[in-house]
Amino acid sequence: MSMKAKQSTEWDFEVAQIPMKYELNGKEFKSQRFANIRVDTGEELGWSSERYAIVQNRDLIERAESKFAERGIGWNKRNIIATANGSKLRAVYDLSGDMFKSEVPQVGDVMGYRLILQNSFDLSLRVSFALGLLRLVCSNGMQTMEKDVDMVSKHSSKLDLDNLITDKALNSALASLKDSTDVFAKLAGIQVEQEQGLNILQNITGANNRIPSEKIRERVAHIWNNPTQLRSDDRSYNLYNLYNSVTQHLTDEYEDRFEYADRISGKVLKEFSLAADNSNRLKKLIAAPKVVEVPQSEEVVVTE
Repeated sequence: MSMKAKQSTEWDFEVAQIPMKYELNGKEFKSQRFANIRVDTGEELGWSSERYAIVQNRDLIERAESKFAERGIGWNKRNIIATANGSKLRAVYDLSGDMFKSEVPQVGDVMGYRLILQNSFDLSLRVSFALGLLRLVCSNGMQTMEKDVDMVSKHSSKLDLDNLITDKALNSALASLKDSTDVFAKLAGIQVEQEQGLNILQNITGANNRIPSEKIRERVAHIWNNPTQLRSDDRSYNLYNLYNSVTQHLTDEYEDRFEYADRISGKVLKEFSLAADNSNRLKKLIAAPKVVEVPQSEEVVVTE
């Protein structure tokens, strides 16, 4: 059983870089590594070198929201999430206004833009914008195939907070979001039969690590098998609505596990997008899973 990631809304704390030391042959030496210590709890969140400047969560969020205000960018919802005891931060902004929407006419959906500020004290996340989408008809969170947009060209001890979130970085993120809905039109054009959709879910479950649990597969299959439960005007059987079934379940059941749900959603979208571009991959994806027959044990006769 996988461990549930610790998720919290406690993100506004200071982190200090403390030089590490070690002892050898009775002598104390200064290490080139620094421990990134959460000041309020004394907990070690990660390690870095003296050349790596950490960015405080508060500074990042204040800088981002100041830049949003300067550009006239508002949001309908903000959700700030800390995971791994505060080692990682994601600030999720669902942008408001017609400028921050894109239509997918092939399926009659409208997507709202979602910007996700990322930060970490264990070097697992770059200071960057991750990009997401929100189906406005049902508030399903959806992934994009676009890469994260870095906010700094180089993360070093000379980091200038005034240049942390530049107009160039923000423009790049918004432009990428505008183009990111193209993948959904492509998925909508790949028609699959109901049974083939179930095959796909089987093929990406378990060892293949797209949907890592049988429980999730069963819940998604239930939505797929009952199109009236799919919150969409278009309930036809295609790769888009199969992905839609995945995100609907993740949104409904894993609100308190953003990182986990986001990872699954991204893996599934990547798998479907690759299959939509490659007929051989698509054939393998929709093929009925092979049934592994366990041979019956043979009776052993002992003779003297």
